[in-house]
Formats: sequence, C-alpha cells, structure tokens
Amino acid sequence: MGIPVTIVSGFLGSGKTTLINQALQVSPYPKEEIVIIENEFGEVGIDHELLVHSEERVLQLNNGCMCCSLRSDLLGILTSLLEVVEERQQAISQIIIETTGIADPQPIVQTLLTAPQLRGNLYIDSLLTIFDSENFELIEREPQALKQLVMADRIFVSKKQNTSLSKREIYQREIKNINPLADIRTFTQNDLIQKEDFFNLEKFNQPLILENDSSKNSHEGEHHHHHHHQEHDFQSILLTSDQELNKNFLLQWIDWLIFTNQGKLYRSKGLISLQEHDFVVAMQGVNEQVNFQYTTQKKDQTTIILIGKKLDEEMIKLSFDKLISESKSR
Repeated sequence: MGIPVTIVSGFLGSGKTTLINQALQVSPYPKEEIVIIENEFGEVGIDHELLVHSEERVLQLNNGCMCCSLRSDLLGILTSLLEVVEERQQAISQIIIETTGIADPQPIVQTLLTAPQLRGNLYIDSLLTIFDSENFELIEREPQALKQLVMADRIFVSKKQNTSLSKREIYQREIKNINPLADIRTFTQNDLIQKEDFFNLEKFNQPLILENDSSKNSHEGEHHHHHHHQEHDFQSILLTSDQELNKNFLLQWIDWLIFTNQGKLYRSKGLISLQEHDFVVAMQGVNEQVNFQYTTQKKDQTTIILIGKKLDEEMIKLSFDKLISESKSR
C-alpha cells in the first residue's frame, strides 16, 4: 500500500499543532521516519516554531494555501520525497500533512487519490479534524470549518476546562448529525493522546460502520431514507434496502448520482448486498472517485450514506427507489 498519510485539518486556533505534538510524543515510529508537511500563510509559518521538529523533517509550504494555489507544490514535494526515499533507501513510516486553518481538505484528498505518480507509493490512512469546543458557532458562520468536519474520518474535540459535560454532549450530537461517518474523540492540552488515537487507523478506506444503526429500526416496506438537514445546507442521507441490488443497475445509479451532484456530493460510504454475490461489497467515495472492495461480511441489507451540500434529496430518493424496483425485476 505504501506510506500512510494522515491529514490534519481544523480551523484557526483549534489545536492542530497541539495534537501533532502529542502524536509525535507517543509515536510508534522513530522520529527520523516521520515527515511533516506544514502549510501556512506568509513568509514565516505561524506554527512552525511550535512544532516538536528538532529531529523530524518539516517541509513547510508558504505564501499560499495547500488546497488551491499550492496544490501542485504539494504534489511536487511528495514526488520528490518518494524519489529521495528510493535513491537513499531511506525508511519513511509516516507522513503528516497539517493544513492551514482555512483550508478545504477536499482538493488535498483528491490529489492523493488521483495523482498517478503517488499511486501505490502513498495512501490516505485517515483525515483528522480538530474542533474547538469553545467556538461551536464557527460551523454556522465559517463554511470551511464546516467542510473540515464533513470530510473527516475522526474528529477531535478540544476539551476546555470551562466547557461543561452537557455542552460537550450537545456539541458531539450536532457533529454526529453533520458527519455520521466520523467517530469522535476528545483531547486536552495537558493529557496525552494514545498512539492508537492517531497512527495506523486505516479509517479512510474502512468499510461503513454505523455506531447507532438506525437502519435496523423497524420501518415499513423494504427501504428507508433518513437525513439530517441543518441551516448550513449540509446533509447526510441514509439509504437502506432489503432488496439485493443488480450490479449493472447500481453502477448506472452511481454514475447518475455523481453526474447530477457535481461539486455537491463530498463523501459516500456503503455496504451493498448484490445479486449473485455471497458477501457484502463495501463502497467508498470521495467526490467523483468511487471504489469498491469485497468483504467477508455476510449479506444483510444495503446501507449507503451520502454527505453533501444542497443535495436534491427527493430526486435521490426517487432514483434509489427506481434502482430497487429495477433490481427486483432481474
């Protein structure tokens, strides 16, 4: 699979540097086998001197944002890094990319998934987002803060002493509504995280797991739709069906879904029961990139979660109904 890449995002002041510092202290790898790529505005990286980097390689991208103008520079750095690894037979066990506080992680993920020179050499282990529990209102006024939550595989909520338990529980419920695909951890500046909280998570390509499996609740008919719709127009839509799906019809439906929701569908995951298959097939999608992998999990019902912004929920429901209906006839 190659070298694991962990992307760390979070709005300005959320605690990205604190989390990375803690991760370096509990790392299972030697310091010389960790590469940190840091992205900051300006001639001098604001957080650069705060990183524990005396023995790590810290590659810093300045004068731009990694998600836009420096996207090609990120690709160049990663390509050069792989060349050095090959030429010098240098062992690299982990790459950490710290984005700017205002960065959209989606184009970074897209670069890592689609660049042919990286394929087979690097893979996304997890996308981690840090969220400051004292600034929850950010998700209503800062689109990028919300997008960082939407794209995350794991969300670290920074725990402040003056934040009550009841408030933290409310925040976590709201975050789970925004992104049901991510799990949530809390961390503080003084208490170290565990290495298992950060390294070797393999969450980006992990098959769909529903912590609260609402799809198992009783419902009429053979399929069920559920969504969360917030004032910020981000949605998560849950589609389920007890009907085994026809593979060709499913692929046509996914093509239609991507084509009609370009720029609006950010993440998708699913566990799909296909006709003529003995086990569930896992679906994983980011933007227009959708992959499938076979599992050894017994077939049950199909469960698909879509996360996006201003999705045409009614049309998606109707199209999924049509997929089920057509699959029945085959």
